[in-house]
Amino acid sequence: MFLNERPGLRPDNWKLLAVVCIGQVILIVLPFLTSEMAPPVVALVLFSLVALFGSVTFATLYLCVISAVVPSQIFDDSLTLPLDFKFYEGLFALVCGMAALSWLQEPGFFWRRRTRLDRPVLVFLGVVLFSMLLGQYYGQSTSQMLRDVRYPLYYAFFFVVTGFFDLRRGRTFLTLLVLSSAVVGVEYLVEFLGVVNTSISGSFFRVARIEGLMMPMGVLTALAALLYDSAFHRRLMNLLVLVPIGLALMLTVGRGMWIAVISGVGCLGGLVFLDGRSGSRGRRVVLLVLLPILLVGMGYLFQRITKIGLGETAFKRMARIGDYQRDHSIVGRLMSYGVALQEIRKRPILGGGHGATVTYLVTDQIEPFVLTVGGVDNVYLTVLLRMGVVGLAAFLWMFGRGLKVGVDLYRRTDDIRVKRFCATFFAVYVAMLVYGVADNTMMGNRLIFWHATFLGILARLDEEARHGQIGYGSGGELERGQKPDSLH
Repeated sequence: MFLNERPGLRPDNWKLLAVVCIGQVILIVLPFLTSEMAPPVVALVLFSLVALFGSVTFATLYLCVISAVVPSQIFDDSLTLPLDFKFYEGLFALVCGMAALSWLQEPGFFWRRRTRLDRPVLVFLGVVLFSMLLGQYYGQSTSQMLRDVRYPLYYAFFFVVTGFFDLRRGRTFLTLLVLSSAVVGVEYLVEFLGVVNTSISGSFFRVARIEGLMMPMGVLTALAALLYDSAFHRRLMNLLVLVPIGLALMLTVGRGMWIAVISGVGCLGGLVFLDGRSGSRGRRVVLLVLLPILLVGMGYLFQRITKIGLGETAFKRMARIGDYQRDHSIVGRLMSYGVALQEIRKRPILGGGHGATVTYLVTDQIEPFVLTVGGVDNVYLTVLLRMGVVGLAAFLWMFGRGLKVGVDLYRRTDDIRVKRFCATFFAVYVAMLVYGVADNTMMGNRLIFWHATFLGILARLDEEARHGQIGYGSGGELERGQKPDSLH
């Protein structure tokens, strides 16, 4: 989509890398195919394939997709590398290594990509590293610290994206996000139908996993495509994938997710009205109004066909918000918030460092039990617990600046694809920040790779637009005389 793309490794170096990777496969795979080392070997083979046939851009997209569509149980049981490294962490290290090799071939040792989001991300990462030292000073558990700090450090992936991601694959990134969300939705449906006995009217089982965060992101990304993409086949694809994503989103009965999606839809509505140059505002408003109706309608139809108790369960969960003392999940959450606030008051400015824990009584299980964890189901309280007011300010600066950049770019660009990306980013991350009141996933799981890539692509789009380096015509093809990147 844009000019001046950074070249990747030179062809001769790729041949050398191919030889190294093939040698790695021969030396490692053959002796251990029948041993307990098989799962790590499979992971290493996949790493080699990514390095052999891909580029930094391809590997980035692969990392994002793998982190979403593979369930946590498979990562934990079958794809754990030595020293308890996860498959996606090994791939993360590989992508960073590929980016470093490309950087070393550049003339000089200066970082040439500078964006308006560099400073907020650097400050946030600096506070994270400082909180590690602070945790050591306060004598926090090292094992707990390593478990907690690994995830926020994934935001460093932002610099791999700003330095080496091919922006002509920005639309591919959004497409993969929607498709990954659809895969997660299908996984939820399969798990739900495998547990619930549909022959018993009113039976219900709530499915909830880490990957479920992809569904509100997928719904909003697909909706933005319907609003801003003029190609019929892509709009049809986004409409079709809304079926498994929307059904799974309804089956989660996730009140926080539903509120987050409504917030994101409201943001898209605001951007539609903000765009004074829009010639199809009426159609877009109709789509925004129809989406919630479509999601509720799909849930109702699914309930009528399967005779499950989705509507009754959803009504009870929503009704208990007004009388929260009857809802064990809300009561348990508020108890954990209270304990976290007590710890935060002890060290409000810098926090207790990574490794800080809270201990509280879990009441939403059949048998209540005492739990000690490194955070609570609230991203803001979790950041305050570990990094204090300074850390929370850095976290909000990073995403607040991203939202501001997205709106600014949306208003000043005429490229409909850039508008789509900015609208998607703004809707998704307002929704995620709203959802953060009831969840800490923006600080605590592998889907941070998606957040870092989103931020990185937005930062690059902003810089390219500021320098007038748009490389596509209105039809989406490369302009005359532009050479495509050699590593697609």
